[in-house]
Amino acid sequence: MATKVCPSCGDDVPIVAPRCKSCFHDFNEEPETQKNGTMGLLVLFAAMALVGASVFYYLHTQVAAERVVVEEETQTIIITRKSAAKTEATRIDFADITRIEYVLGGETATYEIVAVTTDDKRYVVKASDDSPLDGHAEQVSRTVEKPLERVKNVRTFVD
Repeated sequence: MATKVCPSCGDDVPIVAPRCKSCFHDFNEEPETQKNGTMGLLVLFAAMALVGASVFYYLHTQVAAERVVVEEETQTIIITRKSAAKTEATRIDFADITRIEYVLGGETATYEIVAVTTDDKRYVVKASDDSPLDGHAEQVSRTVEKPLERVKNVRTFVD
């Protein structure tokens, strides 16, 4: 009679037997494939690559330095932003500005000086979370010869 070896206990079992006579191993069950961790390792590397690429992109595009110059001689406000990827400059003519806003509770900081243009674009001239900018806002308003408007943004918190 032909026999086969039980994978669980190593005993010789007849080929036609559905179970091992010693350990009752079921020969009709699909054998469980051993997972060697390769797939898990690939998923881990893919996740690490995604996080690394995201961090690199963020650091590459994050504004590293910003400089704003209110230039009386040329009658312009020049905003220069530098990041790892590029340097970007925006020039705003005094004639295109309708008003200067001194914002308490701004979008980017607690205190903001914002130049508002005729096409309703808003350019942050100076921002601070530490100290009020009242005097600086008045100086910018006088320099560009536009009215100064004080704006309070009251934020409400909903539970």
